[in-house]
Amino acid sequence: MEFKLTPDLMVGYPKIDEQHKELIDRINALNKAMANRAGKEEVGKIIDFLDEYVIFHFNAEEKLMEQYKYPEISFQKTEHRNLISSVKKFKKDFETQGASATLVIQTHKFLSDWLINHIKKMDAKLGAFLSKAK
Repeated sequence: MEFKLTPDLMVGYPKIDEQHKELIDRINALNKAMANRAGKEEVGKIIDFLDEYVIFHFNAEEKLMEQYKYPEISFQKTEHRNLISSVKKFKKDFETQGASATLVIQTHKFLSDWLINHIKKMDAKLGAFLSKAK
């Protein structure tokens, strides 16, 4: 299943929307690799990307939330910390156990859930708030 940057994934700030697009592109790369039975080769690349991306991306989002005094900032920050912990666990598992089929599947499920539950739900609310606050 290919994901696309649709309006429900956008917050209305080009930097954040570009970062969401980058994440979608990475999910699609993993999807394609899995379909070609090359998920094990791709999972290390995506874990390395996520290890840097989540901190960079969440800092950008949180700066916007602070700037506009987003009322749900503490909940978002908690969610962000939980997602960072998940990525750290994937990285540790990859470093200690290698690219197992289980890790590929778990990483794919995590990213798909993140896209559907965090971006489509939580970031969509942030986008609606920001569009009113501008």
